[in-house]
Amino acid sequence: MPNQVPTPGQQAARRLLAAVQGGRFPHACFVACPDSAYGEALCRQAAALWCMGQPAPDRLLTWPDYTELGEAAIPVDQIRELTAALQKRPFMAGKRCVYIRNAHAMSEIVQNALLKTLEEPPADVLFLLSGNENGLLPTIRSRCVRFLYPGPTLGEIQARLEESGAPKKDAALYAAWGGTWSRAKRLFDQPDYRSLRQEAQSLLKALLSGGLPLDRLGEISKEGEEAAMFMLSLLRDILDYKQGLPPAENPEQEQEIARLAGRLDNRQITALIQLLAEGLERLASHASTQASFTSLFTQIAEEIA
Repeated sequence: MPNQVPTPGQQAARRLLAAVQGGRFPHACFVACPDSAYGEALCRQAAALWCMGQPAPDRLLTWPDYTELGEAAIPVDQIRELTAALQKRPFMAGKRCVYIRNAHAMSEIVQNALLKTLEEPPADVLFLLSGNENGLLPTIRSRCVRFLYPGPTLGEIQARLEESGAPKKDAALYAAWGGTWSRAKRLFDQPDYRSLRQEAQSLLKALLSGGLPLDRLGEISKEGEEAAMFMLSLLRDILDYKQGLPPAENPEQEQEIARLAGRLDNRQITALIQLLAEGLERLASHASTQASFTSLFTQIAEEIA
């Protein structure tokens, strides 16, 4: 449809790429996107434009002036070696790019080593970072321009899932459950991930019903952030239901959501959402998953007692 209005995500992507192409770009940018796969794809497009003058991210793997980190843990020596390499002349046209995926996973020591380079960046070097900004030091965040990329709409996610082979009804559910393309695609592809969602929400329901199932926390500790996100989606639906709105993220659980909404008042639900959001921040900053959930569940039990 040539006259279709671009979505907010498409508009945001175009603004970023236009800024890079026009040379109106800061030396460091943090791309905040709720969908990691889309955020990473956008960063690579921006990097290709910066380095080569064309949006050809497939060529980046062999481009000598492009460095991508974050697939595995980044040791501090790697940042020091990178800093030294950036002081040398570039191999190609004079523009270089460093893209750090999963920037929140960098240790404090590594972030501080990177900070020295961000404070005094070499000429014509673009730093791109993506991930969970809550895991970054305030000093790193202050050196980066924050770029918000909303990612695809639920309708776009559902359409892509259907293109991948998901039945229409399942695609609609996975899009609602996941909220992002990455999570929705995992829910479609991986039965274990669907089980994680079910177990995480089952634990939260037991807790909200007066239990304290600490003995079951080990089952969700391997993917603590994902489990917490699924719990948070259920609480948001409970709060929406209290306001007279149908559950948007877990529509198949409306009867159970109605039951839980009857047990809690708005103040309690809002407080629980805040507790879970703070718990997510601790998990993003490498805190012990088991200990974080134990503390979180204890706080929730105290809040609803």
